Amino acid sequence: MRSLIIAAALAVATTGAAFADESVAGNWHADMGGGVAINMMVGANGDWSSETSQHDKVVRQMKGTYTQKKASDHTGVLVFTPTQAKAKTGRVTTETDHYDLSGDQLKLTSGGDTMVFDKQAAH
Repeated sequence: MRSLIIAAALAVATTGAAFADESVAGNWHADMGGGVAINMMVGANGDWSSETSQHDKVVRQMKGTYTQKKASDHTGVLVFTPTQAKAKTGRVTTETDHYDLSGDQLKLTSGGDTMVFDKQAAH
């Protein structure tokens, strides 16, 4: 029975890792204007976290998992699913973004709005 549980856990871990890769992994920063900025960490293992601040005050923190479906080496779809969140306003929901990766810049587009993230040095 124990080996069955370990095998199932490994299968789940392997399946989650298969939905993400290193192409979008890293620390990303977006300046949204109006004093709003987003810092996001995207892991190659399918984990992500983000922190949104407005005028240097944190207004939203999220973490969760994501899946990635590539259309090409530089484009595709990312689906971010929050598992933990703290938000001052607004709803926290799963977000589906079309992405375009060009060098150290990641563009995420959802509902006609595009956010531009610049890759940051690893901490």
